[in-house]
Amino acid sequence: MTETLENLCKEYTDLYEEEIEEIKGAAKSLPAMANLFNADAFIDCRMSDGSGDAIVVAEAKPMYTKSSYTRPVVGLIATKEKEPAVYRGFQVGVGTKFMKATTQENVHVVQTVEPIYHKDRIIGVFIVEQKMEQVIHTQKLNEVSSDEYDATLIDENSNIVDNIEEGLLFVDNSGKIIFRNRAAADIFKRLGFINDILGESYKDICMVPTPDTDSGPNCRVQEVMLGNFCFAVKTVDVDRKDIDYAVTINDITTRKLQERELVLKSVAFKEMHHRIKNNLQTIAALLRLQRNSIDSEEGKQAMNDTISRILAISSTHEILVETEVEEVMLNDIMANVKNNTVAYYKSHDFNLKVECYGGDFKIKFEKATALALILNELMQNSLKYAFEGRTDGSISVMTMQRRADDIELVVMDDGCGFDVKKTASGGMGWTIIRSLVKEKLDGHLTVKSNDKGTRVKIVF
Repeated sequence: MTETLENLCKEYTDLYEEEIEEIKGAAKSLPAMANLFNADAFIDCRMSDGSGDAIVVAEAKPMYTKSSYTRPVVGLIATKEKEPAVYRGFQVGVGTKFMKATTQENVHVVQTVEPIYHKDRIIGVFIVEQKMEQVIHTQKLNEVSSDEYDATLIDENSNIVDNIEEGLLFVDNSGKIIFRNRAAADIFKRLGFINDILGESYKDICMVPTPDTDSGPNCRVQEVMLGNFCFAVKTVDVDRKDIDYAVTINDITTRKLQERELVLKSVAFKEMHHRIKNNLQTIAALLRLQRNSIDSEEGKQAMNDTISRILAISSTHEILVETEVEEVMLNDIMANVKNNTVAYYKSHDFNLKVECYGGDFKIKFEKATALALILNELMQNSLKYAFEGRTDGSISVMTMQRRADDIELVVMDDGCGFDVKKTASGGMGWTIIRSLVKEKLDGHLTVKSNDKGTRVKIVF
């Protein structure tokens, strides 16, 4: 985490070395904050591009409650429109409590923000985030008395319960059904019950075992198949004299059928990509055999380039074999291309260091294949030309989300550099890169190079 934090600060902020060290120290307290407040905790630093937006440089998830996030957000942008408390922290320099915000995953949360100072300068902000419903629930518990809470229970004369899709039953202490809504009556009619279930013993018509009333309060959900129907049955204890427990019945037959169809499609989907991967690897193996019969070094190098490109495409299909949809994670693509590259150059007495960091994003299959080829070409270019006469070198790959849905991919090396106008305009590799960025990614390519290295930025 420390290395990623430092790289993000150097690349996207104007913080000095000692200020970055201050942020590193502050980041160590994030796990404790997350657990103390049962919330997600972050440190954001303001970006140096003048947009007023901030970038997430450190994060911690709570141990005792569920995070609001399904994936890491380090390297993602916090826009001033979606997270006004963060923007206010940098602009005004004061803390903000319980302000609404929208996460990078479009989840509504409540933020508490506190600025981080270093020698009278704001260098970052602490952020504690709680889910909106968590805060609202806490407020309601504090505001509603027990009498008011009892009054909110639905009684049998209410019109509301007859207009909900779920079946609802109330069972008294003797085990008799004292209330059923219209949906529940319809469900049991479809199951073949001729008489109205109202007044019947719940044990006689129940879909799942009745709750053990001696085991204390409980709430359980069970799925049950009855004929061609599938139901989710939820049993909840009710703390009232006239009601022992409530039962909700949700018809999930359609959902289960759709899930089954998705499973079948997923199996066919995986088999297709598995075969494509195997075919591509077979082609690569045949080309290796053909390469051995070539005498010229130039011909062998051209063959190596072709094999590398085929394996880059194959790696995308390999990832898709493990997924459920035609999307792959960007970090998986980078890892596969990196591993193939490092494995090849290990046998060439060259010490190569490849680092990948930043945010992770879902990429459609068509773009994923293009990205794999682009990364392969950029790494191959660095390895063929940037480190000539050297025994070691390093390549860094960084990703982050820009405004809206734009993703930024940066590939850097510490090689000797090249004349961008002269070299990048021609050659098969650069032709492939420019074509893929424009045609497949609908993106923008920027190349900078000097005697300290090369930096390629792609925004798509």
